[in-house]
Amino acid sequence: MVLFKTEDLSFAYPKCKSEALNGVNLEINKGEFVLLMGRTGSGKSTLLRLLKKELSPFGKRTGNIINNSMQTAFVAQNPDVSFVAENVRGELAFALENMKMKNDAIALKIGEVSSFFNLSDKLDEKLCALSGGERAVTAIAAAMIFDADALILDEPLAQLDPKATAQIISLLKRVNEELGVTVILSSHTAEGLVDFCDRLVIMEQGSIVLNNTPDVLKNTDKALGYLPVYTSLFDERPLTVKAAIPCAAVLKEKPSENIISSDTSVKLKNVTFAYGKNERDILSRLSFEAYSGKIHSIIGANGSGKTTLLKIIAGIKKPYSGKVKTCGKVAYMPQNPQYLFTKDTVSEEISCDTAKAFDLDDFMSHHPYDLSGGQMQRLALAILSQTEFDILLLDEPSKALDSFAKKELAAYLKELSKQGKTVIIVSHDLDFVGDISDYVLFLSDGIITLSGERRYVLSNLNYYTTQIRRITRSYLDSAVSTEDLL
Repeated sequence: MVLFKTEDLSFAYPKCKSEALNGVNLEINKGEFVLLMGRTGSGKSTLLRLLKKELSPFGKRTGNIINNSMQTAFVAQNPDVSFVAENVRGELAFALENMKMKNDAIALKIGEVSSFFNLSDKLDEKLCALSGGERAVTAIAAAMIFDADALILDEPLAQLDPKATAQIISLLKRVNEELGVTVILSSHTAEGLVDFCDRLVIMEQGSIVLNNTPDVLKNTDKALGYLPVYTSLFDERPLTVKAAIPCAAVLKEKPSENIISSDTSVKLKNVTFAYGKNERDILSRLSFEAYSGKIHSIIGANGSGKTTLLKIIAGIKKPYSGKVKTCGKVAYMPQNPQYLFTKDTVSEEISCDTAKAFDLDDFMSHHPYDLSGGQMQRLALAILSQTEFDILLLDEPSKALDSFAKKELAAYLKELSKQGKTVIIVSHDLDFVGDISDYVLFLSDGIITLSGERRYVLSNLNYYTTQIRRITRSYLDSAVSTEDLL
């Protein structure tokens, strides 16, 4: 049975020169798990929102959309924007109360849903106190509270650490297989998803260019940029770490290079911080140094203190003990790039030359909030590039970026380091970290438990490491990126 169908679907946002969607023809059958991929701005979010009528964006639409779903649930890229209650119980109850359900029926529904989604022990916790993964699970549970037969998710993994990502993927697999719910998910990463999804749909410039099973598409060169990084390394085209490990026996690595030391530009000594007088320490007697002309990456679980550390370096937060010293002007990009937008159009935020450099020249008339997630990231970085900074702090800079845009970002950051700038990023994107970093520090429960040169740190971590390290661990000493391979 066809659950969703689009026929020659085209869509254009107001005042846009080009169409966001162009002649999209797509059928999704009941019970399928469909992975939607494509470059930033390729039309993924627009297509997903059009599939749920209540969320359709404003603009000019042509073509037909057929939705045979009885109840379609939708989870946005940032679940926090959808929350309306203070705690988990209130969030799950909100829609039920609006439907004027009786208290007994509400209690039964919350009990059943919270049990399936492993939220029973979190019902009375405040949403702001939950980890990123727990908030994502809550958003999915709240969307599914009316027994939806279709679940649409727009980049649900973008801000999650590896543990939370694995949990969400496992949960979505259960929703699909145990409940028979049709799942349509957009993502910039295929790892953990591509091996069990029924279909991989790839979009470019508003059109569907590939639509088939992963086993078929892995042999298509055009699809390789969207598949796990190890897939293209071998003739067997493995789609999972498990399948890639035997293939990796033939790989060899380059020797590690010694990093030439440079001047200290950021120094923290015995820094301790808590958000409230009687609250636990987020950072505890933390010491850290960053160097001019180097790229430093801070990794760790959601809630480990990474963003707090970045804010202290930026001077946004003040530690209650310890010393912080920075040499030069600091620029800071928060996890939510919208905090940097102060104008009504992109053209008012950045110059034409800057827009061209960051591939935003086609969006000068747009309101910044109308851009895709990846375009917002690029705009925020473009705004900062117009300031004269010596130290650049970036919180999840590769979030919502496709693999091609990540390469462009990596090239930009490496050029900054060559100019002598200090770059410090917080990221859950461990493959990006492995590609660009000079130094990496692993933050756990407010303290630095491991720090040093990129290959040393990432080769000594089992869970917070790269795809290349996972497949080569048994054969190579310290390769963590394709650049480390011969």
